[in-house]
Amino acid sequence: MKPASGVYRVKATVTTEVRYITGRCANMKWLGHAAFSLVSPAGVRIVTDPFASSVPYPPISLDCDVVTVSHEHHDHNGIDGLKGSPRVLRGLSGKEVAQVDETIGDVRFRTVASFHDGEGGSKRGANAVFVMEMPGMTVVHLGDLGHELDAKAVAAIGKCDVLLVPVGGHYTIDGKTAARVVRALNPRVAVAMHFKTGYIADWPIAGPEEFAAQWSSVKRLPAGEFSVELSPDGPRGDTEVWIPAI
Repeated sequence: MKPASGVYRVKATVTTEVRYITGRCANMKWLGHAAFSLVSPAGVRIVTDPFASSVPYPPISLDCDVVTVSHEHHDHNGIDGLKGSPRVLRGLSGKEVAQVDETIGDVRFRTVASFHDGEGGSKRGANAVFVMEMPGMTVVHLGDLGHELDAKAVAAIGKCDVLLVPVGGHYTIDGKTAARVVRALNPRVAVAMHFKTGYIADWPIAGPEEFAAQWSSVKRLPAGEFSVELSPDGPRGDTEVWIPAI
Protein backbone atom coordinates (compact mmCIF):
# COMPACT_ATOMS: atom_id res chain seq x y z
CA MET A 1 0.00 0.00 0.00
CA LYS A 2 2.10 2.91 -1.22
CA PRO A 3 0.97 6.29 0.18
CA ALA A 4 0.62 9.34 -1.98
CA SER A 5 3.70 11.54 -1.64
CA GLY A 6 3.43 14.20 1.05
CA VAL A 7 0.15 12.98 2.53
CA TYR A 8 1.57 11.72 5.82
CA ARG A 9 4.80 10.57 7.31
CA VAL A 10 6.10 9.13 10.54
CA LYS A 11 8.81 10.57 12.72
CA ALA A 12 9.76 8.18 15.48
CA THR A 13 11.95 9.09 18.42
CA VAL A 14 12.74 7.35 21.66
CA THR A 15 11.51 9.67 24.38
CA THR A 16 9.14 9.58 27.32
CA GLU A 17 7.75 13.05 26.67
CA VAL A 18 4.65 13.67 24.63
CA ARG A 19 4.39 17.02 22.89
CA TYR A 20 2.51 18.63 20.02
CA ILE A 21 4.23 19.97 16.92
CA THR A 22 2.49 22.73 14.98
CA GLY A 23 0.61 21.85 11.82
CA ARG A 24 -1.69 18.91 11.15
CA CYS A 25 0.41 16.70 13.36
CA ALA A 26 -0.23 14.69 16.50
CA ASN A 27 2.51 13.26 18.66
CA MET A 28 1.50 9.99 20.24
CA LYS A 29 2.98 7.18 22.25
CA TRP A 30 1.81 3.62 22.63
CA LEU A 31 1.89 2.79 26.33
CA GLY A 32 0.97 -0.87 25.85
CA HIS A 33 -2.24 -2.82 25.22
CA ALA A 34 -4.94 -0.23 24.30
CA ALA A 35 -3.33 2.71 26.08
CA PHE A 36 -1.99 5.69 24.15
CA SER A 37 -1.03 9.21 25.11
CA LEU A 38 -1.63 12.09 22.72
CA VAL A 39 -1.81 15.86 22.84
CA SER A 40 -4.14 18.19 20.94
CA PRO A 41 -3.07 21.39 19.14
CA ALA A 42 -4.20 23.47 22.14
CA GLY A 43 -2.32 21.22 24.54
CA VAL A 44 -5.09 18.95 25.85
CA ARG A 45 -3.27 15.86 27.14
CA ILE A 46 -5.21 12.64 26.57
CA VAL A 47 -4.69 9.08 27.75
CA THR A 48 -6.82 6.28 26.30
CA ASP A 49 -7.77 3.08 28.13
CA PRO A 50 -5.06 3.03 30.83
CA PHE A 51 -4.42 -0.38 32.37
CA ALA A 52 -4.32 -1.21 36.07
CA SER A 53 -1.07 -1.92 37.91
CA SER A 54 -1.81 -5.66 37.74
CA VAL A 55 -1.20 -5.58 33.98
CA PRO A 56 2.52 -6.29 33.44
CA TYR A 57 3.34 -3.37 31.16
CA PRO A 58 5.46 -0.47 32.45
CA PRO A 59 3.23 1.56 34.80
CA ILE A 60 1.52 4.62 33.35
CA SER A 61 2.42 7.68 35.38
CA LEU A 62 1.56 10.71 33.28
CA ASP A 63 0.05 14.12 33.85
CA CYS A 64 -3.06 14.33 31.71
CA ASP A 65 -6.21 16.36 31.28
CA VAL A 66 -8.60 13.76 29.87
CA VAL A 67 -8.85 9.98 30.16
CA THR A 68 -11.10 7.88 27.95
CA VAL A 69 -12.29 4.48 29.18
CA SER A 70 -13.94 2.27 26.57
CA HIS A 71 -15.26 -0.24 29.12
CA GLU A 72 -14.78 -1.21 32.75
CA HIS A 73 -12.26 -4.06 32.56
CA HIS A 74 -9.07 -3.79 34.60
CA ASP A 75 -6.82 -3.63 31.53
CA HIS A 76 -8.69 -0.54 30.28
CA ASN A 77 -9.85 1.46 33.33
CA GLY A 78 -6.71 1.80 35.49
CA ILE A 79 -6.92 5.52 36.18
CA ASP A 80 -5.38 5.44 39.67
CA GLY A 81 -1.78 5.80 38.53
CA LEU A 82 -2.38 8.93 36.47
CA LYS A 83 -1.22 12.31 37.72
CA GLY A 84 -3.18 15.54 37.91
CA SER A 85 -6.95 15.75 38.10
CA PRO A 86 -8.05 14.50 34.70
CA ARG A 87 -11.60 14.53 33.43
CA VAL A 88 -12.52 10.84 33.14
CA LEU A 89 -14.83 10.07 30.23
CA ARG A 90 -16.34 6.66 30.89
CA GLY A 91 -17.72 4.98 27.81
CA LEU A 92 -20.23 2.86 29.69
CA SER A 93 -23.14 3.78 31.90
CA GLY A 94 -24.09 0.58 33.64
CA LYS A 95 -24.26 -2.07 30.94
CA GLU A 96 -24.92 0.34 28.08
CA VAL A 97 -22.65 2.64 26.10
CA ALA A 98 -22.88 6.15 27.51
CA GLN A 99 -23.84 8.92 25.10
CA VAL A 100 -20.73 11.02 25.53
CA ASP A 101 -20.51 14.23 23.50
CA GLU A 102 -18.27 16.68 25.29
CA THR A 103 -15.80 19.31 24.16
CA ILE A 104 -12.72 19.86 26.31
CA GLY A 105 -10.37 22.54 25.04
CA ASP A 106 -10.08 22.04 21.31
CA VAL A 107 -11.14 18.37 21.32
CA ARG A 108 -14.64 17.05 20.88
CA PHE A 109 -15.05 13.61 22.44
CA ARG A 110 -17.98 11.46 21.43
CA THR A 111 -18.87 7.79 21.68
CA VAL A 112 -20.29 5.27 19.23
CA ALA A 113 -21.88 2.11 20.60
CA SER A 114 -20.39 -1.31 19.89
CA PHE A 115 -19.83 -4.63 21.64
CA HIS A 116 -16.90 -6.43 23.22
CA ASP A 117 -17.80 -9.66 21.41
CA GLY A 118 -19.47 -10.87 18.26
CA GLU A 119 -22.68 -11.91 20.00
CA GLY A 120 -24.30 -8.60 20.84
CA GLY A 121 -22.45 -8.24 24.12
CA SER A 122 -23.77 -11.47 25.64
CA LYS A 123 -20.23 -12.69 26.46
CA ARG A 124 -18.30 -9.55 27.38
CA GLY A 125 -20.74 -6.66 27.32
CA ALA A 126 -20.71 -3.30 25.61
CA ASN A 127 -17.74 -1.33 24.30
CA ALA A 128 -17.48 2.37 23.52
CA VAL A 129 -15.70 3.60 20.43
CA PHE A 130 -14.23 7.02 21.20
CA VAL A 131 -14.08 9.58 18.39
CA MET A 132 -11.73 12.47 19.19
CA GLU A 133 -12.15 15.40 16.81
CA MET A 134 -9.40 18.02 17.01
CA PRO A 135 -8.38 20.75 14.57
CA GLY A 136 -7.12 19.14 11.39
CA MET A 137 -7.33 15.55 12.58
CA THR A 138 -9.80 12.98 13.90
CA VAL A 139 -8.48 10.10 15.98
CA VAL A 140 -10.71 7.06 16.57
CA HIS A 141 -10.01 4.56 19.37
CA LEU A 142 -11.93 1.30 18.94
CA GLY A 143 -11.45 0.01 22.49
CA ASP A 144 -12.06 -3.73 22.74
CA LEU A 145 -14.16 -3.99 19.62
CA GLY A 146 -15.37 -7.56 19.18
CA HIS A 147 -17.08 -7.53 15.77
CA GLU A 148 -17.13 -5.96 12.35
CA LEU A 149 -18.84 -2.59 12.08
CA ASP A 150 -22.13 -2.30 10.22
CA ALA A 151 -22.94 0.60 7.91
CA LYS A 152 -24.74 2.48 10.69
CA ALA A 153 -21.69 2.38 12.97
CA VAL A 154 -19.34 3.36 10.15
CA ALA A 155 -21.56 6.36 9.38
CA ALA A 156 -21.76 7.31 13.07
CA ILE A 157 -17.96 7.27 13.38
CA GLY A 158 -17.62 9.34 10.23
CA LYS A 159 -14.34 10.86 9.08
CA CYS A 160 -11.32 9.06 10.48
CA ASP A 161 -7.72 10.14 9.98
CA VAL A 162 -5.99 7.98 12.59
CA LEU A 163 -7.50 4.68 13.68
CA LEU A 164 -6.33 2.82 16.80
CA VAL A 165 -7.46 -0.75 16.17
CA PRO A 166 -7.22 -3.96 18.26
CA VAL A 167 -5.79 -6.88 16.31
CA GLY A 168 -4.95 -9.66 18.78
CA GLY A 169 -8.17 -11.65 18.77
CA HIS A 170 -9.62 -13.79 21.61
CA TYR A 171 -11.04 -10.82 23.53
CA THR A 172 -11.32 -8.58 20.45
CA ILE A 173 -11.42 -8.81 16.68
CA ASP A 174 -8.55 -10.76 15.16
CA GLY A 175 -6.09 -9.61 12.53
CA LYS A 176 -8.20 -10.48 9.47
CA THR A 177 -11.34 -8.89 10.92
CA ALA A 178 -9.35 -5.84 11.97
CA ALA A 179 -8.18 -5.39 8.39
CA ARG A 180 -11.79 -5.41 7.20
CA VAL A 181 -12.70 -2.82 9.84
CA VAL A 182 -9.80 -0.63 8.71
CA ARG A 183 -10.94 -0.84 5.10
CA ALA A 184 -14.50 0.04 6.10
CA LEU A 185 -13.41 3.17 8.00
CA ASN A 186 -10.69 4.10 5.48
CA PRO A 187 -8.37 6.08 7.76
CA ARG A 188 -5.17 7.71 6.58
CA VAL A 189 -3.22 5.81 9.23
CA ALA A 190 -4.17 2.63 11.11
CA VAL A 191 -2.18 1.87 14.26
CA ALA A 192 -2.41 -1.65 15.69
CA MET A 193 -2.96 -2.20 19.41
CA HIS A 194 -4.11 -4.87 21.88
CA PHE A 195 -1.78 -7.63 20.69
CA LYS A 196 0.68 -10.02 22.33
CA THR A 197 4.10 -8.67 23.32
CA GLY A 198 6.84 -9.94 25.59
CA TYR A 199 5.19 -8.17 28.52
CA ILE A 200 2.05 -10.28 28.21
CA ALA A 201 3.50 -13.41 26.62
CA ASP A 202 1.16 -15.70 28.58
CA TRP A 203 -2.03 -13.87 27.60
CA PRO A 204 -4.27 -15.75 25.11
CA ILE A 205 -4.08 -13.13 22.36
CA ALA A 206 -2.09 -13.18 19.14
CA GLY A 207 0.69 -10.94 17.97
CA PRO A 208 0.24 -8.48 15.09
CA GLU A 209 1.46 -10.88 12.39
CA GLU A 210 -1.95 -11.93 11.04
CA PHE A 211 -3.03 -8.29 10.79
CA ALA A 212 0.23 -7.29 9.12
CA ALA A 213 -0.15 -10.11 6.58
CA GLN A 214 -3.33 -8.49 5.21
CA TRP A 215 -1.36 -5.54 3.80
CA SER A 216 1.27 -5.24 1.10
CA SER A 217 3.25 -2.73 3.16
CA VAL A 218 3.50 -2.22 6.92
CA LYS A 219 5.58 0.26 8.86
CA ARG A 220 7.03 -1.12 12.09
CA LEU A 221 7.77 1.67 14.52
CA PRO A 222 10.58 1.68 17.05
CA ALA A 223 9.67 2.02 20.70
CA GLY A 224 8.95 5.55 21.88
CA GLU A 225 7.01 8.53 20.69
CA PHE A 226 5.79 8.78 17.11
CA SER A 227 4.08 11.55 15.22
CA VAL A 228 1.34 11.49 12.61
CA GLU A 229 1.71 14.36 10.19
CA LEU A 230 -1.02 15.03 7.65
CA SER A 231 -0.82 17.31 4.66
CA PRO A 232 -4.01 19.39 4.32
CA ASP A 233 -3.60 19.79 0.57
CA GLY A 234 -2.35 16.51 -0.88
CA PRO A 235 -4.53 13.64 -2.13
CA ARG A 236 -5.75 11.25 0.53
CA GLY A 237 -3.87 8.20 -0.76
CA ASP A 238 -4.06 4.68 0.66
CA THR A 239 -4.17 3.79 4.32
CA GLU A 240 -0.79 3.36 5.96
CA VAL A 241 -0.60 0.55 8.50
CA TRP A 242 1.72 0.96 11.49
CA ILE A 243 2.74 -1.55 14.15
CA PRO A 244 4.02 0.22 17.30
CA ALA A 245 6.53 -1.17 19.77
CA ILE A 246 7.18 -0.75 23.46
